[in-house]
Amino acid sequence: MESQPTPGESAGNDPSRGLLRTVWDFSFRMVLRYIKNSYKDDPFRTFLEVCLIAFIIWYITKQKYNIGNNEIVLSEKEIDELVEEWNPEPLVPELTAFERETLEKAIVIDGPNGTKVRLASGTNTKPLINFASYNFLGFLDNPQIEEHAYETLRKYGVGSCGPPGFYGTLDVHMELEKQVAAFVGHSAAILYSQAFTTTLSVIPCFSKRGDIIVADEGVNFSIQQAIMLSRSKVHWYKHNDMADLERVLNEVNVQLANRRGKKALPRKFIVTEGLFQNTGDIAPLDELVDLKHRYKFRIILDESYSFGVLGKRGAGLTDHYSINPHEVDLLIGALCYSIGASGGFCCADKELVEHQRLSGLGYCFSASMPGILTVAASDAIQLLETNPDNYLVGMRENAILLRSLLKRIPGLQVEGHNDSPLIHIRLTPETLVRMKRSGGAWTNTDIDRVLIELTEEVQKDGVLLTPSRYVDEHERL
Repeated sequence: MESQPTPGESAGNDPSRGLLRTVWDFSFRMVLRYIKNSYKDDPFRTFLEVCLIAFIIWYITKQKYNIGNNEIVLSEKEIDELVEEWNPEPLVPELTAFERETLEKAIVIDGPNGTKVRLASGTNTKPLINFASYNFLGFLDNPQIEEHAYETLRKYGVGSCGPPGFYGTLDVHMELEKQVAAFVGHSAAILYSQAFTTTLSVIPCFSKRGDIIVADEGVNFSIQQAIMLSRSKVHWYKHNDMADLERVLNEVNVQLANRRGKKALPRKFIVTEGLFQNTGDIAPLDELVDLKHRYKFRIILDESYSFGVLGKRGAGLTDHYSINPHEVDLLIGALCYSIGASGGFCCADKELVEHQRLSGLGYCFSASMPGILTVAASDAIQLLETNPDNYLVGMRENAILLRSLLKRIPGLQVEGHNDSPLIHIRLTPETLVRMKRSGGAWTNTDIDRVLIELTEEVQKDGVLLTPSRYVDEHERL
């Protein structure tokens, strides 16, 4: 009779047990060798790995927070009481008495806008001469442009219903871009569907966090918002004060020269307007270009209000000063003011224009300009280019005449450049002093209320004016 193997002998002869033991021994030796080599070559790495393992063990074994343990059971009555006591915060602040009054007296035009209009609001039903719009050249109610617009509407429809980069680009868009670039005298142009978003797209597209912007403190609200969105470091200089601008540019360059380390140089921009919306002043572009070259900055020029009205051809500030448009690195313009259409554009070198087609938010994510407005803008530019004297001479004569007549009225302060059709009329401080007011000093609301009363009074004489509106909490004035 054969003897039975003992349990120890059976385990020792089991092939699977021998294989596992061999793998274990081999793995243990590999781990031990790795630890020895790691400690020998890089002890700090071993320390980090030990800390990581300790953290993993601590995280796995620590007591987990269970929200169910803190659950508070409420009765139906308690729930109803809490709901009744809850008072949500309003989404917007409550309107003041003056704001409600302003909305109630808002001007509403009955029919098409143009040189003469009728009001749907108020009691005045007579036609009024419209001094409240930017229709400086009369393109808004030009019969030739209007007739062509009807034909365009039948061909292209009402809108594009898509952004330019996808399926919203029409042939008339490409033609207008070439026309604008040729009229301004720059390399290329890109169209935006809205003038306000043009500035909001162009400036953040090129000036990023860490870059430097030196801006005129009198720029309009859209430029202020664009600068804020760029998250760049901003330096302000006094309005149209080139001596103060040079001081700021010099300080910026000194700060950059004294930086520690070898950091990349930030992009540096001078941002200003051609024709200032808030004052009617004209920027001294010749001096800006000189400072640009001396201090190695780039210029971003907003010609939203100067395009179509300044210069011998109406091509803007570069035309006004006879300066090569290529001296302006980014030239922003609008087609909704003097041109009487809609949208905006940016003229620049071809590489900068193509960059905006991929990075300009207003271009990438907004529906393109309707074909009817595109053709209307093209026709207006064509008329201005063909016979500029027919539009510009009369406009400037009217502006000079109106400015001279307004200056004869005591108590009024008439602001703006003589070549500017944008005229601001303000009450002089002496006038406010003579207007006796009980209750203390004049506030902006008090002055705005007086201006509204003045605009209502001149409507009786067949003239439509509008008071300037500012968002005091958000605008730098």
